[in-house]
Amino acid sequence: MDRDQAVREIADCIDETLRLQARVTELTEEVSQAVGMAVDRGLRAKVTGLFFGVLAHLEELNRLVREEG
Repeated sequence: MDRDQAVREIADCIDETLRLQARVTELTEEVSQAVGMAVDRGLRAKVTGLFFGVLAHLEELNRLVREEG
């Protein structure tokens, strides 16, 4: 894989991760409402934290590719 391809793939992964984060957050809220619970801020925080780690890793990969290129 060349540098440009890696940068494109990382960007695609970031976009996919952000879409998935939004969908998981939406689903969390929908399920909470369906079972009659108030939306738990703790659950939102867990989703945010989970995806924060993924995004941080992708940004680190992006930084490495750009610095080495």
